[in-house]
Amino acid sequence: MEIQFNSQQQLQAAKISNDTVMGGISSSEINRDKRQDKPVFSGNVSLANNGGFASMEYRLLAIIPRANAVKLTVIGDGKRYQLRFKTPKLSFGEAYVAHFDTIAGQRTEHRFTPDDFNSQFRGRNVNAPELLFEDIDRVGLLIADKQQGDFSLMLDTMTFTD
Repeated sequence: MEIQFNSQQQLQAAKISNDTVMGGISSSEINRDKRQDKPVFSGNVSLANNGGFASMEYRLLAIIPRANAVKLTVIGDGKRYQLRFKTPKLSFGEAYVAHFDTIAGQRTEHRFTPDDFNSQFRGRNVNAPELLFEDIDRVGLLIADKQQGDFSLMLDTMTFTD
């Protein structure tokens, strides 16, 4: 199953959550690239006031079939991001997290299996039920790891396969 990040039939409008919830001053937004008709997650990460992250999250409207792998396709800026999955089996704030690196201005594909994800809460590993892709109801992206400055990530597709 392929999810198009520009599909309103597959995804509910994304929500932004930055370090401002904890006193930081990072900012981010999601805009549509008019030429490619793709959403772009962009902004500025600031380390001021003990900040340092920006994130966004979609709620899935589509049901993910049983799958053994997921392929994420993006156009990046050379920075490192987290792909974050959430399921109803997790507590508030926890997520299954996998990291990926981008190449500035280039389309890259990133393939993950459930084993590539760690369950985390605020950057620390926690115990959680086994990740099953068919349980995913929210998909997010986060930039952190003291990557101060402007960022931009164009979202293309996410494909779940056997």
